[in-house]
Amino acid sequence: YLLNPESERAQYPHGDTDKNMLLLKFATPDADLGMLNWFAVHGTALNNTNKLISGDNKGLASYLFEKDMNGAATLPGQGKFVAAFASTNLGDVSPNTAGPRCLDTGLSCDTATSTCNGKNEMCVSFGPGTNGEMFESLKIIGTNQYDHAKDLYAAATNEVSGPIDYRHSFLHMADLKVTLADGSEVSTCPAALGYAFAAGTTDGPGMFDFTQGENSTSPFWNTVSGFLSKPTDEEIACQHPKPILLNTGDCEKPYAWDPENIPISVMRVGNLFILNAPGELTTMAGRRMRGAIKDLLVENGIPDPVITIAGLSNTYTHYITTFEEFQAQRYEAASTLYGPHTLDAYIQEFVRITKDMLNGDVSEPGTAPLDLTENQIEFTPPVIEDFVGIGHHFGDVTVDANPTYTTADTVSVTFRSANPRNDQKLNGSFLSVDKKNDDGSYTTLFVDGDWNTKFEWAGGVGHLGKSTTTIEWDIAESFGGAQAGTYRICHEGVAKEAFGKKKDFQGCSSDFEVTA
Repeated sequence: YLLNPESERAQYPHGDTDKNMLLLKFATPDADLGMLNWFAVHGTALNNTNKLISGDNKGLASYLFEKDMNGAATLPGQGKFVAAFASTNLGDVSPNTAGPRCLDTGLSCDTATSTCNGKNEMCVSFGPGTNGEMFESLKIIGTNQYDHAKDLYAAATNEVSGPIDYRHSFLHMADLKVTLADGSEVSTCPAALGYAFAAGTTDGPGMFDFTQGENSTSPFWNTVSGFLSKPTDEEIACQHPKPILLNTGDCEKPYAWDPENIPISVMRVGNLFILNAPGELTTMAGRRMRGAIKDLLVENGIPDPVITIAGLSNTYTHYITTFEEFQAQRYEAASTLYGPHTLDAYIQEFVRITKDMLNGDVSEPGTAPLDLTENQIEFTPPVIEDFVGIGHHFGDVTVDANPTYTTADTVSVTFRSANPRNDQKLNGSFLSVDKKNDDGSYTTLFVDGDWNTKFEWAGGVGHLGKSTTTIEWDIAESFGGAQAGTYRICHEGVAKEAFGKKKDFQGCSSDFEVTA
């Protein structure tokens, strides 16, 4: 960020990230329907040591908002009110606000390269939780967004009205001609990833000897990457100063590694304009794009436009930095696929399709990418067969719940299980926390989409097809607080038997008491 011109940075005295959240409220005169907001922060409060599927901080914020609006008893995804916490220009915005430090010494990392004694693996960022604990950090960052969104929702009185419109184009980004502000003409480049891409970031460090800020090449890695595709002199010059590690624009086996033809679109709802970009714009890149569109709209008689960027939309082209940021070749710049003028190309083309919309013209459609749905290669080994052992059954409890717990405890139950890839339960759940009613029936209060539960599967290769599932319920983290009473924890799944036959199974713990 600091590589951008000082005069430009001075226009944003509140700092090097965007602090504002933009919220759109959906309602009828009689009912609240939903909410969509945009705020710039990565979903990386859980770093790459976490092995559990998670919606991270934005997922938690959405969960809390929907629980609040639909009622605490409503299971995730089943309420009428939908709360969407969307991404915008988050390219250089981390939720790990305590910053990076060296795991081995506890000292600060080298600022320029994000390394510790020359190694990137030991330089890791931490969130605001106690000692950087990542689940606590996620809760803080997610809850902050939820709290602020609730305030904005309650205060949303500026009704949106006016035209509804859109324009869409496919861009051939491998060699798009771009006219700069000084009138000179440049071009984007075939896609390529630089050395610092492999270094990762302090939210998730890479491996080997790669570092951020890498502006030179290695004969060894040049040889390795050259087996995939060796960049031409023209491609090297086009991407300068990026040292090309993976020349993905020319990698076509078994199919293209990165897209050449990418989609952009602009949507209008009254005075709200949504720029749908297929990548992660940095803070200043997003500010420049919004600024260019705002100038265009004001020139065309729209005095107070509200502009947001819907990042990572429709396809993925990694990152989009400013020209100045590209020169440093940190992770984001090394991941800016189409060269130093990528941002200028996007701004030029977003201005073009927005002009078309304002003038009532049809936008040049461009060339759509090939549909490769049927060509995808799967490297995950198939599930051959699940085994449970003689005399045992899938769903049997191996470690049962204790007889009693308090509302400050965590319940843990382990079951004989099967590979969860047999049925991913996309519209269901691998677990339930059930409360016993007075008539002896049970009501499900929590599932695997709840913040207070964890589903951990262990098995697979090396376990001869045998596996277990451990389910945890953190009672204290229950939304609205867990009530005293009698509970059980259940697990359901699908086992793959001989000859590929699949069989549903279910198991439940013994009943246990939760006391205040």
